[in-house]
Amino acid sequence: MTKLGIIPAAGKATRFCGLFKELMPIGEGVTLLSNAVDRLESIPVDSVLVVTSHYKIAAHSLALSSRAVKYAVQRNYESDAWGAVQESFDCAGDWNYYLMPDTVLKVNIPEPQSDFTLGVFATYKPERFGVMDGGRIVDKSTTFAGLQYAWGMLIWSRAVVEYWKAHEYKTHTDAFNAAMGHFDYSTFPIDEYRDVSDFKEYRGLLCSSRM
Repeated sequence: MTKLGIIPAAGKATRFCGLFKELMPIGEGVTLLSNAVDRLESIPVDSVLVVTSHYKIAAHSLALSSRAVKYAVQRNYESDAWGAVQESFDCAGDWNYYLMPDTVLKVNIPEPQSDFTLGVFATYKPERFGVMDGGRIVDKSTTFAGLQYAWGMLIWSRAVVEYWKAHEYKTHTDAFNAAMGHFDYSTFPIDEYRDVSDFKEYRGLLCSSRM
């Protein structure tokens, strides 16, 4: 059974003034991107695919020059993260682990129990995430109040890849909901989820790591 780790890193980081935030340091010799690679390799996966862009691939290659990772250039920017997922199809594994490059997680990643598996975390800021609601994902909604659960990591099988390839979707949320509706899905808890969405969150992460 082969396992592929997928890191979507082609984003433009507009809230970071165009800086490649995934290359920002979070410790000695550790960046957000290398931390994501470490997390996937600890599963362990057989290989890690960094989905990058034509103007970021040189920086990513240099930053991860000592790591055995693969690269794919995202061609479809109009479909948000769905374009990154599509770039992983050609090298899909029997199991595929999807992890954002600007997050830091505290989690024990289990063996998948279904074709589509979501790592979920508790949040009081549902407007920032894809929130679970009645067996579906509602993306960055402001209609929820109080404590909610959002996805922070995904695992899907090769069967899901083949299903996606046979259909068309505009967004990753559409594709993920389609998979949840067609296949059995399960969840596992993420104990702590830090999303480095802006400079304030980045400073908070650095301060917490020094405590």
